[in-house]
Amino acid sequence: MFTIEPMVVAYGPHREKSRFTYMHNAGVPIDIPYVSWLVRGPDLTALVDVGCSARDYTEHIRPKDRELVHVGQVFADVVDVKPITRHLADRGLAPRDIDVVVLSHLDWDHCMTVDPFAGSAFYVQHREWDTTPSHEMFATSFGPKEHYDKLAGFNLTLLEGAHQVAEGFDLVLSPGHTFGGQSAVIRTSEGTFVIAGMCVLRENFYPSPEQSEHFKVIPPGGHTDLFQSYESMLRLKEIGGDNVLPLHMTEAWDITCIGAPTGQ
Repeated sequence: MFTIEPMVVAYGPHREKSRFTYMHNAGVPIDIPYVSWLVRGPDLTALVDVGCSARDYTEHIRPKDRELVHVGQVFADVVDVKPITRHLADRGLAPRDIDVVVLSHLDWDHCMTVDPFAGSAFYVQHREWDTTPSHEMFATSFGPKEHYDKLAGFNLTLLEGAHQVAEGFDLVLSPGHTFGGQSAVIRTSEGTFVIAGMCVLRENFYPSPEQSEHFKVIPPGGHTDLFQSYESMLRLKEIGGDNVLPLHMTEAWDITCIGAPTGQ
């Protein structure tokens, strides 16, 4: 059994909500948390995503002379909440204690803070690696080439689809938001949870009754394949039921821990 602890490292203020909920919520601003998910079991300590700090954003993502214009929206600068190393320290951990880092996909808000974990094993889908950046339209979704070159020098494993990290901790391919996104399926004392590897909110997986008349799930606003993302989401929801954890769920601010440590 594992525990899951969302650690909000920063947030993107006043993002256009329809960027996350396809054809829904146009003109609605939302603060989007950048989350690193700490997964702990008896013999394994892992992270799913590492987020992006305000410093990483300023130094590597934001143009030097102006705000970032990302797929039609002028982005307000990223705001720090708590550094990932301090999140770990608050839990009695150091970066050297992280055995595995799973990168759900390679958009900059999920993969920039890798330096503290240079000694960890990294898992990325091969298809994701080979298609980053995915298209000139999404150029501002990714970090600079030198960031990925640095990551290539780490202990990086490129996966070919489904992979078991440990008993009760599995990775599944979930493309559509990006070409090679992956999600984590984690067994806890509270049931099986899915950390869904795409830029969506809880509303995407659990739409209102009115929305559900036409959408069983709401695909991400940004996608490489709209229908593929929809089907991936349905598969993840079939696995996780009510226990799907979207990467940018605003509820992450308030969740402390899912599951009880083994032996309690």
